[in-house]
Amino acid sequence: FFWRAQVSPRYPDPCLDRFPKDTGALRSPACFRWCACRRPMSNDSTPTAADALLRRSMDVGGEFLYPKSQQDLLSATELNPTPTTVPPPMAAMAGNIGERHVLVFLGLPLVGKRTIALRLKRYLRFFHGAKCRGFDISALDGGSNLMSPLDANTHSSEFFNKLRKFLDCSDTEFHQGEDGKTTGGGVGSSPRQNRTSVNGIDPMDKNAKNVDSGRVAIVFSSNAMSSFYENWSGSSKERRRWILAQLATISNSSKSKTRIKTIFIEVTLTKKYLEREILSQKLERDVREGRLEPNSTREAGQEWREKVQEYKKLYVTLQDDGSEDDLSYMKLINYGERVLTNRMRAYLPQRIVQFLTATHPTKHTIYLCRHGQSEYNTTGRLGGNSPLTEQGWVFAEILSRFAAQHVCKLKEFHSGQGDGDIEEQVGAGGWMERGADDEEGPSVAARLWTSSLFRTIQTAALIPHPVIRGPDGSAWESMSPRVYRNIDEIFAGDCEGLTPEEVKVSHPQASNLRKMDKIGYRYPRGESYFDIISRLEPCIQEMESYTEPLLIVSHQAILRCIFAYLTGVDREKAPGMETQIQQNVVYQIDLDASSEDHITGVANNLPAFVTVHDFRKEEVEETMLARTCRQLQSLDPQP
Repeated sequence: FFWRAQVSPRYPDPCLDRFPKDTGALRSPACFRWCACRRPMSNDSTPTAADALLRRSMDVGGEFLYPKSQQDLLSATELNPTPTTVPPPMAAMAGNIGERHVLVFLGLPLVGKRTIALRLKRYLRFFHGAKCRGFDISALDGGSNLMSPLDANTHSSEFFNKLRKFLDCSDTEFHQGEDGKTTGGGVGSSPRQNRTSVNGIDPMDKNAKNVDSGRVAIVFSSNAMSSFYENWSGSSKERRRWILAQLATISNSSKSKTRIKTIFIEVTLTKKYLEREILSQKLERDVREGRLEPNSTREAGQEWREKVQEYKKLYVTLQDDGSEDDLSYMKLINYGERVLTNRMRAYLPQRIVQFLTATHPTKHTIYLCRHGQSEYNTTGRLGGNSPLTEQGWVFAEILSRFAAQHVCKLKEFHSGQGDGDIEEQVGAGGWMERGADDEEGPSVAARLWTSSLFRTIQTAALIPHPVIRGPDGSAWESMSPRVYRNIDEIFAGDCEGLTPEEVKVSHPQASNLRKMDKIGYRYPRGESYFDIISRLEPCIQEMESYTEPLLIVSHQAILRCIFAYLTGVDREKAPGMETQIQQNVVYQIDLDASSEDHITGVANNLPAFVTVHDFRKEEVEETMLARTCRQLQSLDPQP
């Protein structure tokens, strides 16, 4: 079978000479994986639809529609001469369904539209695999001055061409990066690509139906004051109709039949404290970046309030009088406190609604912490449910003090101090609440998540959780432990409890395939990174909804994914973040309306809103050394 594989004249294989000359060598799992990727092709020089799809899926510059480790299963064999071309999509790749969406954010200035739009882009890319790109309207004129009706729409055609280029292309035509640059490759150079496409799919290629990746264009303005009169702002009923008419020209053009779903998303604030917080964040950011003098914040704040009032006189909100009932839209009031939707059908729009109901640009902090050293960690074994070692318990003690002092801002109480009334207020571990008049500020109501495995529960077991006053004045058990099975470690299946060396011996093909495709490879009867991304999604949405600090004590694979999502790192890079999520380290992530400005997308280049609290050397190692010295002294007492 292997030696009958033919090479297409159109696609010569430069690696054919890599086949082993010794047929006995073909029995090795590594060789089988390579040889199985070869598939017999027809003698005709024109590649079939299956050939094109296989070639496309293996193209280095393209996007994979399925885990790389499944490629050999799609190759023809004597037992399966006509294999499945593309496997069914998994949950983590549900955005790859060939749909085009345009999301247009509306609303007054200083309501957090830009932050929410960019956060939504990260969410759709990370959890649904959709290709997303943000289009900033205010970038058309530099966003410096308030436009007049005479200046508006000068650059509309340029903006539309960029939007159209992103929506109208097929994955197989070219690979477009976030900066809009185009690179060819793979099947994109084939003459088959010149045919008219429907949703980027060759209509003559029946096997290729619904395998083109979905694309989501997110239109927003980072300076609503400067782009009010721009048609793409959607700031009036007339401009919203103009947007629909423009996008309809893409679907009706002679060169393409791309179907586009347009969704308007209006962000509205009716609570004064939310308006004050967003304005305060804006002024703090201007001072921090040198655009505003610290002693001018009061005057600048009043000036911004007046600008918003002038904008409000001209802005036309989405109408509920029936005149815009034919539009697909969502009204987000006070960041999910109240949500109104209209004609939001299909899978992805519903996921968008669910996510936007939870997210908000107000200040909140996430702490990520890997469990302390476990017994399996000392031997390098995968998975399992082993307890902590002595070193692990040392870190648990350090974490409990960090959580009490730094996260909850509790006050330590020493036995014998104060009177009986004070002692009744003391929570577990000798900690008590700070009042509003305390010089270090009041205590903070905080949350705690752990997985259901022993090593995380034990790591968080010493954290105090006294009852304090919550944000609404009611009693709140701070750091009340919540066990969340969705953040359990990746399940290694048949490889549970094995060392990497034992995996190579007992599952040699599994070891090789996982090296090739760490994010998509699923352990035998276990999980892949795509699986844990799918089960993390509900946790992420709940996490996004919190305003209180949250400490998550979990595992390396889980925390890599959460850390990658929060810091804007592509999910394909999450499994390879070897320098992040170390034991005995707490990662503090402070999120607000300016967080998106600091995202680098580079795994080893931490954004400015991430603070690393490293307890490995000064705390854990020194404590272990001191304990060892005391034990030696007890065994060999001085005369």
